[in-house]
Amino acid sequence: MTDPFSHSAPYIKFRDCRNTVQVTLLNYVPPCEARIDKVNDDFYYVRSTHELRLYNKTATVRGDNKRSIRRAFNNIKAIINCNYESPENVRFLTLTYAENMTVKERIPKDAHRFFRRLRGAYGSFEYLYCKERQGRGVWHLHVVVFFDHRAPYMENEDVAAMWGFVNVQGFSDDINNLGNYLCAYLTDDKETGKKGARLLNYEAGVRLYNCSKGIARPIERTMSYDEYMELRSDEGIKEVSARESNLTLDTGRTLTVRYELHRKVF
Repeated sequence: MTDPFSHSAPYIKFRDCRNTVQVTLLNYVPPCEARIDKVNDDFYYVRSTHELRLYNKTATVRGDNKRSIRRAFNNIKAIINCNYESPENVRFLTLTYAENMTVKERIPKDAHRFFRRLRGAYGSFEYLYCKERQGRGVWHLHVVVFFDHRAPYMENEDVAAMWGFVNVQGFSDDINNLGNYLCAYLTDDKETGKKGARLLNYEAGVRLYNCSKGIARPIERTMSYDEYMELRSDEGIKEVSARESNLTLDTGRTLTVRYELHRKVF
C-alpha cells in the first residue's frame, strides 16, 4: 500500500505536550475560515450556498458524537502530559457523592469548594477533573492533582471529610498510561468488558473535563514537511503510535489523515 505521506504532506499540525508530541498529517489543506455559522439551537447558516439548514438532533447522547469524544480524550491526555513532572508529584482521586447526586449543574460549585479546602490542607497544586455519569444517572468525579514537588501523603478519611466518599491513589507508571487509564475508565464497562459502553451514559453537549486556571496547555502550530522529517530523525523523539483515517468524497477524492504520537526521550 502506498504511503500518502512518504514524500509530502500539504498540511501538518504540530502539538507540543511537553512530555509527548502529537503530529497530525493531512493530504489536503483544511479551510482557514468557518464554513457554517450557528443561528440558534435549531438552525445553522451555510456560507457557500447561503442556506439555512436544520441541525441533526438525532444524537441524544454524547457517545453518538465520536469526533467530539475523541477530541475531548485527546485533550485530557495532552493536558496530563503538559503538567506531569514525575510520578511522585501526582495524585489520582475518585470523588463519590454521599448521596445519589444526579444534577450535573451542582458539580462546578461543589468542585470549587472541595479544591479550596484541599489546597488549605495540602498546599498549592493544579488539577484536572473528569465527570463520570453512571447508567443510573449518578455523577462521580475523577481528579488528577499535580504538585510542583513530591505530593504529600493524603489520608482517604481526611480528604473524604471535605467531600463524601473518596479514593486517593498514587501513581508509579509511565504518564501516558495515566491518561490512557483515565480515558479507558471513563468509557469502558469493566463488568461486561465492552469498550466504549459508558459513552452512552453521557448526554449530548456535556463537557467531560475541567481544569484549574494555572494548568499548562499544549502549544500548537503548523510545521513544514522538512521540519516533520527532522522530527522523525531526532534521536530524542520516539514514535509511540500511529493510525490513519480515510474519507472518500462523492467526487471520488480520498481525504487521508494520519495521527502520530511521539514520546520525548529525556
